[in-house]
Amino acid sequence: MYVLGISRAHDSAAALVRDGEIVAFAEEERFTRVRHDGRFPRRAVAYCLEQAGIGLDEVDQVAVHGQRAGSRPGWEIKEAAGHTGPVGYGVHLVEHHRAYAAGAFYASPFDSAAVLTMDGTGTCLAVADGVRIRHLRHVGDPHSLGALYAAVTGYLGFRPGLDEDKVMALAAYGDDTYVQPFADLLRLTPYGGHELDLSWFEPHADGGRHAVSAKFLDAFGPPGPPAGETLTQHSMDVAFALQATLERAALHLAGWLRETTGTTRLAVAGEAAMNPMLNGRLLTESGFEELSAQPAAASLGAALEVSVGLYGRPRPAGGHVFAGPGFTEERMEKALRDAGVDYRRPGDIARHAAARIADGLIVGWFQGRAECGPRGLGNRSLLADPRDPTSTARMNERVRRREPFLPLAPSCLAERSGDYFAGGHPSPAMLLGFDVLDHRRGEVPAITHVDGSARVQTVSRAGNPSFHALITRFEELTGVPMLAGASFRDDDEPIVGTPEDAVACYLRTGADALALGPFWATKRWSGEPGLQEEEEEAR
Repeated sequence: MYVLGISRAHDSAAALVRDGEIVAFAEEERFTRVRHDGRFPRRAVAYCLEQAGIGLDEVDQVAVHGQRAGSRPGWEIKEAAGHTGPVGYGVHLVEHHRAYAAGAFYASPFDSAAVLTMDGTGTCLAVADGVRIRHLRHVGDPHSLGALYAAVTGYLGFRPGLDEDKVMALAAYGDDTYVQPFADLLRLTPYGGHELDLSWFEPHADGGRHAVSAKFLDAFGPPGPPAGETLTQHSMDVAFALQATLERAALHLAGWLRETTGTTRLAVAGEAAMNPMLNGRLLTESGFEELSAQPAAASLGAALEVSVGLYGRPRPAGGHVFAGPGFTEERMEKALRDAGVDYRRPGDIARHAAARIADGLIVGWFQGRAECGPRGLGNRSLLADPRDPTSTARMNERVRRREPFLPLAPSCLAERSGDYFAGGHPSPAMLLGFDVLDHRRGEVPAITHVDGSARVQTVSRAGNPSFHALITRFEELTGVPMLAGASFRDDDEPIVGTPEDAVACYLRTGADALALGPFWATKRWSGEPGLQEEEEEAR
């Protein structure tokens, strides 16, 4: 049975599930090149059908996440697919947090778990067993943790809904000056509840988003400078207090779930659950022994709620992270030729790229099918040497053109992560933050944030063989089993979607080289030892 899942809010997306297989899954922004595109995911739907090799008339059910009043999903789906004939699918409207909970649990490796979803529309606490999810408690508008975080993000001069990850990174530079005053903004209630003191905020008419009130400004001062301008210690301290408040609330919720459900496993989803430092504390301090975080739950969760929850089809048996578009070598080579880029084909692209990264190059790495969610996870990534203390500044200034306080993230061999980070828990979607071990921090300064933490991705051979091979080659050369990375994009654009996007981003930024499938392009051909011999070996 084919089930097509659709979400259309910010980050519109489509997912296609066939019984226990996630056939395809992609965000609309990757096709339109409009970051956080919230329009109907016409191109993503077309991609899902194309990937499966089916027409719309072969889809059995359509699951629509968080349906907007007054829209006509059936008509829009037919238009998206260019289909004019009859269809036989039923349309199911899946409530927002029910979709998030389904995405969090059904795509997790757990047979049973507590489920926690947190975002701008509220908080949901649930327990799941096998193919059944039972919702226990819901805290909705206007008391959402996501709305709190968005309001203070705007106050600090960043863009609410876009820059919360930057505020999380900024928090590492602050201290606890405002932690106690911030306690007045959010009250924790019994049985896993929480309430905002709304006198500190000006609720927006459309719900789910707040701005700070005059009372907040009187207590904490005027708003921060626009993002990109000089940040003050005051801004850093407010960011610290905000992060501490979110973590305090989430630990309260998770603690109640742990006590109530008795399970040792926790599945999380939602925008607030995209905060790796929060998730790291949930894993280490809430009493749960295992944690699974879902990076993009809405459309996939809607599809799984119908496929698994309603019709009893099997849960996904394999990974779901790399379910986006992939491209042929012919398409990649044509993109390079059409752009007039000089390129070669080394015998082993992983070995060659690893050597050049070890030499100090920043490399765009474009391989296989695209990852879902907001972060490059080794198929659409910009990579640098974690040993080089200048890697972060060069990546932020020359390539990503983003704020200098943002750290690079380590992508570490899963079997070696415990040698560098406190806790060797799997983190395949880069959604767990851990401390770098004290004696390792000097070895990998590019991925060690100012507070000693890192946003860790663990890479297994089974989960991503090509990326695992690249990191393994780097370890063979340097002794360090990780690379420093960022998503393959310019700061205000989505992650690159096609080979053409990758070539264009490489050319207009300060990236030194591009590994596009098996092809290698660089802006400094001098100092490429062994390339001719590698090409001859390949032939």
